[in-house]
Amino acid sequence: MMSIVEEEIQKAQEEREEEGHKHCQLLEQLKAEKADEASKLQLAITARDAALADNQRVRHDICELQQQIESTNAALQDQVPWNDIQLVLDQAHGDMVSTTTRFWNTIDALQNRRLASYLPGSGVVHADWAERSGPATQGHDVLLSLSESNVPLPSQQEPSATNQHGSLV
Repeated sequence: MMSIVEEEIQKAQEEREEEGHKHCQLLEQLKAEKADEASKLQLAITARDAALADNQRVRHDICELQQQIESTNAALQDQVPWNDIQLVLDQAHGDMVSTTTRFWNTIDALQNRRLASYLPGSGVVHADWAERSGPATQGHDVLLSLSESNVPLPSQQEPSATNQHGSLV
C-alpha cells in the first residue's frame, strides 16, 4: 500500500512540477509580451508627444499666418482690385479710341472742305492761280496756303454740308 501511496505522491509531485514548469513558461511568455507591449506603448507615447509638439507648432504657424493676413488686408483695404481697374481702363480705352476717331474724322472733313474750296467752280477765285503753271506746283502751293490759312474750325455739333464726293454743297 505504501508503494501505491508513494506512487501517487510521486505522480502528484511530477504533475505539480509539470504544472509549475508550464506556469513558469507561461509567466516567461507573459513577461516577454509585457516587455513587447511596454516598448510599443513607449513608441506610441513618443509618437503622441511628437504629434502634440507638431500640432503646437502648426497652431503657432496658423496664428502667425492669420496675423499676416489681417495686416495685409488692412494694408490693402484702400486699394482697388485689379478687376475693377481693368474695367475702368477698358472703358477709358474705348472712350479714347472713339474720341480719337471723331477727332481724325473732323480733321479729314475740314481738310476736304478746304481742298474743295480751292477747286475750280467752288466760287473761290485766287489771283495767283493764273500765275502758276502746272499741276505739280499748284498742289504744293495749295497745301502751303492751306496750312497758313486761318479758316475757323466748325464746332463739333455743326453738321457739314457736303455731297457724296466730300465737296461742299
